[in-house]
Amino acid sequence: MKYLLKVIAFVSLLAILGGGAEAVQFPTSKQHATYTTNISQATEPLNLNLLAKTMSAFWRSDRYQTSSQTKFIVGSQGSETTIYIQSKIISQSWRKFRAEIAYTTPGKPAKTGNLVVSDGKQVWIYRADLKQYTVMSYPDFKDSGDWVLVGISAFASLEFPEEDRKIVTAGNLSEKNVLTYLGLSGSELKGSRRIVDGEEFYVYDYKEPSEGFVLSTFVNPQNATINQVQLAGQSKDLDIHLTEKILTRTANPVITRHTFRFFPPKGTKRVKTLSIIPL
Repeated sequence: MKYLLKVIAFVSLLAILGGGAEAVQFPTSKQHATYTTNISQATEPLNLNLLAKTMSAFWRSDRYQTSSQTKFIVGSQGSETTIYIQSKIISQSWRKFRAEIAYTTPGKPAKTGNLVVSDGKQVWIYRADLKQYTVMSYPDFKDSGDWVLVGISAFASLEFPEEDRKIVTAGNLSEKNVLTYLGLSGSELKGSRRIVDGEEFYVYDYKEPSEGFVLSTFVNPQNATINQVQLAGQSKDLDIHLTEKILTRTANPVITRHTFRFFPPKGTKRVKTLSIIPL
C-alpha cells in the first residue's frame, strides 16, 4: 500500500546516511533530557518479528496523547539555526489533533501558549507570542511543512485508515507478512542494535525514495515501543536534522466536543498566513 509506505517512512523506518543516525544530545536543563551518542552498533539480520509487534502496538488505539521533546536544526550556506520544542498532542484518526507547543532555549523560560488544532477539515495555528492566528485547510497545512514540528510520531497516525488499523491490531501482522503488508522489500530496510545511555535499542533504518530524507526509529525491544524518531535530509537548499524524543504516549485520553476546535482569545488578530516556526 502506498499510503502505508508513507506512514511507515515517517514513523518507524530509517536508512543510515553518512555513517548512521546517532542519538542526539540535548542541553542539560529542567526542560530537556540528556542524551549521549550511541556507543555500540552491531548490524544483524532484520528483526521482522519486532517490527510486526511494534506496528501492532503503535496503532492499538485510534486516539493517543503524546508528550515529546524535539531538536530541530536547519542549516544553509554556513549558518545554522536550532529550535528546541516541547509538545503535547492529543491525536485522533481521522486528521483530528490538538497540539500545545512550547519553544525553549537553554537557560531561558519556555515560550508557551502556542496551539495547532485540527477538526479534520481545517487547521488553526495560534502564536501566543504574536497574539495572532490563522486558519487553513488540512491539505494546505500538510503542504506547508509545519506539520513536522507538531511531532512526527503523533502525526503519523492521523490518516491511518480505520480498516487498516483494525487489521494491524487484530494480530494479523507477523514476521512472515509484515513487509508485504507495508509494501516494502527486505533490501530496503536495515536493522541494528545500539546502546544509548546504557539502554539497548533496535534501530530500523530507511531512506524515503522520492524525497531523499533519511528516517530512523529507535525501538525498545523489551516492549516494542518507539523511543526516538529522527529525520534528516535536504529541502530547498536547506540542511535539515530533526530528532524527536518520545517522553510519554498514552492511549484513549479524555476528549470533549471542544478538544478539536479553536476559540481565539480576546485581542487576538486573524492573519492570512502564520508559521509555527518562531523565526
